[in-house]
Amino acid sequence: MRVASRVLVVVRDAAGYGAALADSLQPPPGLTRESSPFELPLGKYGLEREKASGDLVNFSDSTGSPQVSIFVLPDYKPPLAACAMNEVLELISSEATSSERVLIIPFITRPSSGHHGMLHAAKGVQLPVLHGAEIGATTDLTHLLVDGTTKPPTSIQIRSEPILCLLEMVRVLKMPAVLLVASGGQQQGKSSADSDLEVLQCIGEHLARHINLEFSKETILERGIEKSPIVQEPWRELYG
Repeated sequence: MRVASRVLVVVRDAAGYGAALADSLQPPPGLTRESSPFELPLGKYGLEREKASGDLVNFSDSTGSPQVSIFVLPDYKPPLAACAMNEVLELISSEATSSERVLIIPFITRPSSGHHGMLHAAKGVQLPVLHGAEIGATTDLTHLLVDGTTKPPTSIQIRSEPILCLLEMVRVLKMPAVLLVASGGQQQGKSSADSDLEVLQCIGEHLARHINLEFSKETILERGIEKSPIVQEPWRELYG
């Protein structure tokens, strides 16, 4: 299993943003896009019947060398999340590369979870805002990825167990990583679908521009954003 030096880790969240973002990133001329499923055993954690699974999307050049990789993962819950993310991170780290590997962790907040300071108001219109933060070690690419973004406010909430686990791991390991959080609110006169598309375009175009891919709004329109029922444990509201 070959992994590029630029790696995105995307979670299939209930709002459907993660899967839609992964689908929207398409290869420019000279690269090809190939997706394949993977499974990693979790027996060493005492989880004999569980596996870390997902899809690995590689954008490869004419020689077959991956230039960008995207791990598309389920929205694991505790305690499986920490074990699964550790295995995925070990897989990413074990792949030898001539360039220093950089992890890119995108996340989109739901309109209903917007907080003051996370939305930019202009003449009563709420525009999507892209927040960026370097985690762990820094490189030229991590600097470029956060350039033009705003610092995440202290009130920001990332309700994704896999992403929270991954952020802690890369921070401890001092791996070069960037967290990108796109936030947006429901605009008057616009449907929820239009607002979803705007916030996806905000983060998708930023990613594509910096990792030499193309953002396809048409792909999102064709496939739609598949949402799932949200099951939220009441105790999580106490901790964010």
